[in-house]
Amino acid sequence: MSPGAVHKILVAIDGSPGGQKALETAIELAKLTRAELHALTVEGKLPAYAATIGEVDEVKREKDQFFGTVARLARDQAREEGVDLQVDVLPGHAAELIVRHAGKGDFDLVVVGHKGHFLEDYLLGSTPTVSPTTQCARR
Repeated sequence: MSPGAVHKILVAIDGSPGGQKALETAIELAKLTRAELHALTVEGKLPAYAATIGEVDEVKREKDQFFGTVARLARDQAREEGVDLQVDVLPGHAAELIVRHAGKGDFDLVVVGHKGHFLEDYLLGSTPTVSPTTQCARR
């Protein structure tokens, strides 16, 4: 394997415009490098306080439906571009799961979206909670 080669890409998607741009970029990179492409979408935590169990169940159903749709649309978009995409939907904290998933999966590259908050970008740069702590495979 040559140094700097990209063989396995992880893209974080969440249904946002930044997540969509990350997906488009990752698909293009996968096409150019013939890399294996994986996506991760993270369902946030369920409400800690609810009046009834039914409310928690309803929120869970809505989240499952939303993130299931995000995953399906991403797979469809990649397929239209001739790229196979494996999508994992996991519950938890986004930044922590992206970092953990990237480490476990031996990815060469992680592509994440960007919210576009001026002060955050100015002080910390793009995607500050993921990029400084992510250590992809170094080849």
